[in-house]
Amino acid sequence: MKPLKIVTNNSNQVFNGFLLVDKPKGMTSNDLCQILKKRYNIKACGHVGTLDPDATGLMVLAFGRATKLLPFLDTDTKKYIATIVFGKETTTLDMSGDIIAEKKADFNQDDLIKAIDEILAKETQLPPLTSAIKVNGKKLLEYQKDNIDVDIKERKVKLYNYKILRNLYNEEKELQVDLILTVSKGYYIRSFARDLGYALNTYGAIKELKRIEVGEYKINDSYPLEELLNKEISLIEITKFIKYAKINIKERILNFVLNGVTLYERNLKYDSDATDISSLKRFIIYYDNKPISIYEKQNDIYRPIFKF
Repeated sequence: MKPLKIVTNNSNQVFNGFLLVDKPKGMTSNDLCQILKKRYNIKACGHVGTLDPDATGLMVLAFGRATKLLPFLDTDTKKYIATIVFGKETTTLDMSGDIIAEKKADFNQDDLIKAIDEILAKETQLPPLTSAIKVNGKKLLEYQKDNIDVDIKERKVKLYNYKILRNLYNEEKELQVDLILTVSKGYYIRSFARDLGYALNTYGAIKELKRIEVGEYKINDSYPLEELLNKEISLIEITKFIKYAKINIKERILNFVLNGVTLYERNLKYDSDATDISSLKRFIIYYDNKPISIYEKQNDIYRPIFKF
């Protein structure tokens, strides 16, 4: 996916587009947005799929009015490269936290595969205390910070598949493994490491974590933050980032679309070049080769979700 160059902060042009960024270690996802907003004088920045400060990898960012489209992106599946260290449990379930328990890791490769397969068969997961999930209006990480007990319920999420990149190995006298994990939205890799350790009669924590895919978007198409801070920013235009079908309408229904009027299948059947509108969930409406609006099918009608 090749981004288009646009005029940056030296212009009055509004930023409406997307950017794929390789987040470095040591900052939150919100920090990343704030840095780019300040650097390029952008008023609005949003993202999908939060990464922990210690995690690196792909962030899907939207700028300007493009932030309104974030809920409609296909980003439910994510892929990570993880290094898990066994024998230690920490307050954060990764190696940035304080060690609260230790137990010798005594298992082999076959034991490891069996334990992962058991987790693969599950469809729920207990989230970590150090997460932003809210219980009674308060984030779990706030309960932990205030040392308050809270009842955490398992959530419906899924580990879809895995690949062992490097079999069990010892480094600095610690047993470790490198994995690629493909998971659903809301799945915590830190919780996976914890559960894997328990299944192997020891403890597990994340040592390194890098996200390499978010839905259809891949790390190879992203920019390192350092490069963005030292070069003119490149945004991907909405119509090139959103992979929706494109429909050209006739002038007869142009005013309806411009005014955000609900459409019916018969409108699009007779007044556009759409061949099978019923099979489309979302689509971009064009007139005279210009994008006008994005519509979404809701039951048997079509409503606008974004206007260019």
